[in-house]
Amino acid sequence: MARKKDNHVMAHRTCFSTESGREVLSYLLTEAGVFDDDLKTSEEIAVENFAKKILKNLGILDTPEKIQEHVNKLFELRSS
Repeated sequence: MARKKDNHVMAHRTCFSTESGREVLSYLLTEAGVFDDDLKTSEEIAVENFAKKILKNLGILDTPEKIQEHVNKLFELRSS
């Protein structure tokens, strides 16, 4: 099971570590409201939670409070 998770994390990192992948990730996180403090509806919260799942799948999200720090780390990754 751990190997499958590692492969899944690496696939996400490969996808989003390119310049265009980073642009798409930034767009997705922004549009999903990850950086908004005023989400109100259950639909908005569900979309935000899905975006957080992407960050977890990237293996960089330890706590919701550190999202910005982890996103910055992601952008520092070198393209493979």
